[in-house]
Amino acid sequence: MATELRMCVIDDIKTVVEGIASQIDWEAHGIRIVGTASNGEKGVELIHRTEPHIVLTDIRMPKINGLDMTREVLKKFPRTKIVFLSGYTDFQYAQQAVQLGAFDYIVKPYTPKKIIEVVLKARESIQAEMGETQRYQEMERKLRESLPYLRQEYFQLLLQFRTTPEQAARRWDFLNIGLERERFVVTLMEIDQFAEQTETLPVQEVELIRFTVQNILEESLRRFTKGFVFRDHTNRFVAIFNPPDSLSVEAISEQCRENVQKYSRYTISLGLGEEVTAIHQISHSYAQALAALSYNFYTGGNTVYSYRDMSPVQQTAPRYSPEKEKELFYCLRSGNLPKACAIVDELFEETVSVSVPPAPETVKGYGDELAYLINRVFSEKLTVEEMKQIERHLMYIKNLSSFKLKELQENIKKLCRIGCELIQKRHVEDANQVVEQVIEHIRQHAASNMTVNDYAKLVYLSGSYFANLFKKVTGMTVIQFVTSERMEQAKLMLIEGKQVQEIAQSLGYEDRPHFSELFKKHTGMTPSEFKQLYSVKG
Repeated sequence: MATELRMCVIDDIKTVVEGIASQIDWEAHGIRIVGTASNGEKGVELIHRTEPHIVLTDIRMPKINGLDMTREVLKKFPRTKIVFLSGYTDFQYAQQAVQLGAFDYIVKPYTPKKIIEVVLKARESIQAEMGETQRYQEMERKLRESLPYLRQEYFQLLLQFRTTPEQAARRWDFLNIGLERERFVVTLMEIDQFAEQTETLPVQEVELIRFTVQNILEESLRRFTKGFVFRDHTNRFVAIFNPPDSLSVEAISEQCRENVQKYSRYTISLGLGEEVTAIHQISHSYAQALAALSYNFYTGGNTVYSYRDMSPVQQTAPRYSPEKEKELFYCLRSGNLPKACAIVDELFEETVSVSVPPAPETVKGYGDELAYLINRVFSEKLTVEEMKQIERHLMYIKNLSSFKLKELQENIKKLCRIGCELIQKRHVEDANQVVEQVIEHIRQHAASNMTVNDYAKLVYLSGSYFANLFKKVTGMTVIQFVTSERMEQAKLMLIEGKQVQEIAQSLGYEDRPHFSELFKKHTGMTPSEFKQLYSVKG
């Protein structure tokens, strides 16, 4: 809907004023008469009171003429369109008025049609200006809404790329950044275990968590100094602030850490860069903050790490004991998971228990190397199909972009567990096959009086190892199983009607009383009682 325009009519001739104001249907043209005046002085008062868009006025008037009125009105209302009514004798005055900023003039004698024509031309000019103003205001609104994103983008560029002091300052002014232009510190703030804690949450809830943490950080920082906080990663924020003289940056960062822990269900790790003096040096402080934050690899989080407190990192790559490496591989080949995990813990303890800990990236590289060695050991013992599960977890370890020492250690041990369980399964299958082979022989040769060593020789094992293996699989000793199998066969033969003496001899017992004694011990009945129990009565 078009905006209704306001218009004043000023002339010292009453009939002129009434004719213009009353006899023309201005409302049909979207214009409302908001007042009339009979001289320049009253006209100025009217204009100040009603702030019209259009003023239709005579040039020659008592007290204040049209030219003086134009100067005064346009000084305060530069967008007001002033249209003069002038006679031929006033023509030079009218031209002078236009030079002063009046919109147009109408020379007497004028008709309603001519007045309407000029006023509507003024209306079009006003509407065009209004449209331009609205477009400008819309651009300003969009710019205001975009400023946070533009500032974030600008700071992200400053963090990553070099710039000149002049270029940095120009952009700083345009974005109206509310920080002092000297002395900056960059702090990186990372939500601990963010991926693990949010992997099952909907997107809206994850976004709410990030918004909450960022808001806490902004409020915490605002209490002490001027700063700007923005997201740098899914779970990471950057704070750029002017360090105050009254409080250390470490103390400010500790306050941020405590507030996040207190007012949310999460904890954060913070890495502090050193102070820099100028805008174009911010990238240096960011690189230092990134290096400091990487040391949450050792602690697992909820800690402040300052670059200035970091010792020079160990330059040589950590090496583990060759003897322990061999011992680990022996355990893996045999499927001894508890011992393998204990050795992995010892290897990591050796790596990090030094006066100057290695850089986190170095330890991650060490973990990758150890994982590949473990994978190679298992590949010598397992089938291609069995190795697929191990290789999937190996790739998982390799592709983890952000994890802690404990997590790396646990994932290496998980790799050991997957492989050892497969080897143990293989051992069980092999053991079952060996024992089943002997059991089949016992069933087919129940009468043979073989020793444990004799059975062990059948499957190419030592007597003691075979005896332990047999008991582990069956829950019985070899002799117990042989006796049990003979008694089961004896039952079948008794039911078939065979004589006890015949059965005893066929099962390798030369002494019938001894056989009967074993049978009763096994079944709770003598052979005769068992036979009578199951015989058909005539």
